[in-house]
Amino acid sequence: MSRSHVRVFLSIALAALTLAAWTGVLMRFGMIYGMPAWAQNFGAVRHAHSHLMYFGWVTLALMALIWAELPALTGRPLPRGVTIQMSLTAVLALLSFPAFWSNGYGLTAIGSARLPLGSMAATLNGLTWFLFIALYVRATRGLRERPLPIQLWDWALALMGLASLGALGLVGMVMANVREPLLQQIFLHQFLDLFAVGWFNLALLGLFWANLPDSKQARPPAFSLALLLIPTFLLGVSPSLLPSALFWTAALANAGAALALGVHGLHLWRRRRELAALTGLALSGLASVLVIAFLLLWPGLWEHFAGGQMRVFYLHLFLLVWVSTALIGQVRRWVAPASIRFERWINGLWSAGALVMVGGLLGLGLAPHLGTPMLWWLHVAAWGSLTVASAGTLLWMESMSAFARTTTLSSATSLQSPYS
Repeated sequence: MSRSHVRVFLSIALAALTLAAWTGVLMRFGMIYGMPAWAQNFGAVRHAHSHLMYFGWVTLALMALIWAELPALTGRPLPRGVTIQMSLTAVLALLSFPAFWSNGYGLTAIGSARLPLGSMAATLNGLTWFLFIALYVRATRGLRERPLPIQLWDWALALMGLASLGALGLVGMVMANVREPLLQQIFLHQFLDLFAVGWFNLALLGLFWANLPDSKQARPPAFSLALLLIPTFLLGVSPSLLPSALFWTAALANAGAALALGVHGLHLWRRRRELAALTGLALSGLASVLVIAFLLLWPGLWEHFAGGQMRVFYLHLFLLVWVSTALIGQVRRWVAPASIRFERWINGLWSAGALVMVGGLLGLGLAPHLGTPMLWWLHVAAWGSLTVASAGTLLWMESMSAFARTTTLSSATSLQSPYS
């Protein structure tokens, strides 16, 4: 896959980020002023927003960046079929947005048929992930030495495969008309939460280490981290449904995973000046997530704060401040900015929007305890989301501008006379 192909797929990923971010703005302001007539199913719109972020933004960008970094680590060319796999992933990720928009994971009437379009979209996306895994195995099979980035990606893909089984479980429950709340929540959070904490965390760490010249000698945990991350998805299940034994298994594993992630984070923080822009903010977000992992061990805290607005706060702390911010820094390494001043301006806009939005969500979660009106915090979160969406739009426009510049330069170079 050529450098120009990498930029194309990163531009598509940024387009998905932009669309999903503006959908988030719609929901945030919709909570204040009401949703418009063409977006009345708030739950379904939320599914469309979250799945496009997962499939079209983070997953597509991570795959493109892993393919871009892999040849330098293996000393081999990429296998045939990578561009086809990435094209299928991009198309199906974008199609998941309209599939979830109407009814989420419910049934949608199409003529005389009632189809689970959201579940079908998730399953089709999952098939492209298995194709990615197969091509990755072919690209890395038989390596004499597996440097740290490849070890982390190995386990990231293992957890991606395990998380995908949750999507298959959801489809099976819908098709068989099984209504078991605990099982439905376990499958849902196995899919979404394990996908995030497993695939996103490990793949991102692999990219960070791939950016450092001496990563082959680094020895932070990889296998033990992956193993500890597996049970943590159970913390997403409703406290009223999850047995106490499963909670403590997940909470203790979560604390152990936080320690292992902290080892990576500490190493990367010390060398943050060697890494992409926004790394400092991203690692600060990761540190906040790790602190919460230990707070959950306080008796009764999880049961009290696991649902509602505090879960929304936690998800955005993890996915916005840590994952998306880190990923934007990685994308910027491949998409050259129009100017250093413009890059700094967008970085500042993104950082301010992310922090304001997450601060507003935290305020919403704590409002009943602080005695402050929730409407204040709804406005803070909404305006923060608007700033984030604006920064995402500028990032996408910048990527398209950079792609146009490089395409024009390549065309001009190819048209030069061989005698000039």
